Amino acid sequence: MNEAGSHTGSMKRGSVTRRLNLILFLFYFVSILIAAPVVYWVTERQVYQQADRELTMLVDMVQSIQGYVAKHLRPFLIDKGLFHSPGFSGIVATSLIAENFAKLQPGYYIKNTSDNPLNPSNLPQPLENELLERFRADRTLDGATETGMLSGNAMLGSAAPKRRKKGCLKCHGHPDAAPGQITGQYGKTSGYNYKLDDVVGVSVVGVPLGDVRSLALERSLIVVAMLTALFAVIFIAINMMVRRSLVRPILEIAQTATDISHGRMEQPVEVSRNDEIGDLTQAIELLRRSFLAAMKRLKAK
Repeated sequence: MNEAGSHTGSMKRGSVTRRLNLILFLFYFVSILIAAPVVYWVTERQVYQQADRELTMLVDMVQSIQGYVAKHLRPFLIDKGLFHSPGFSGIVATSLIAENFAKLQPGYYIKNTSDNPLNPSNLPQPLENELLERFRADRTLDGATETGMLSGNAMLGSAAPKRRKKGCLKCHGHPDAAPGQITGQYGKTSGYNYKLDDVVGVSVVGVPLGDVRSLALERSLIVVAMLTALFAVIFIAINMMVRRSLVRPILEIAQTATDISHGRMEQPVEVSRNDEIGDLTQAIELLRRSFLAAMKRLKAK
């Protein structure tokens, strides 16, 4: 009887523990399901927001360079007939500055590109060609921001159309009318026959996004690891507390009730708690006393 009762009690204890652990595990699992996607989404937004801030500053820098060339350098160089000076063209000046900038910040991207350039190195990449066609299809579009591959890197890029103005036709009109300094350097096969207000190129500035997925996944895994460690501590603490404050006293009460059922009623039950467990203990003690008194009366007869 004792062994059977002990086995039954063990099964019950295991059932209570399993239920408690199952609740904790479900809570942990739900927390992971919520936290990991949220961290991934927040990280992705942070990366794009940071890239967008850097992109704005880089675009402003490029516009400042081209504005400086147009307002301060070009008029002086035209008077001197220096059409091939790097300071004559904002595009050329920007390209040279971009080369130097790339040595200091190789992850960033600055380029003025055209599908009909004087310099073949300014031919567009696939993303740039797509943007160029978009600007040509929608003449009201003054800019676009896209994510894509530039020079083999994932970037957030800002693009603006390059429209030919009257001053540009001096070098980019009919090749026979172009300055000898230009045709002597670039020949007469590409970069000419532009028409006024045509979209002939696109100015692109790009900032690196890095491996957004890897970064977001890395942060998600860190959060999962932290939650796992936290729940492990909580799991151990709750199990210890429940065993000490709930399971062990109930097992003691159950053993006392078993002893009473077997006629072992001499040992009083100590009541040391002022809660539901204490009320149950006191009830068992009252039951023991009642049984003990009843047994004494029966023996007296």
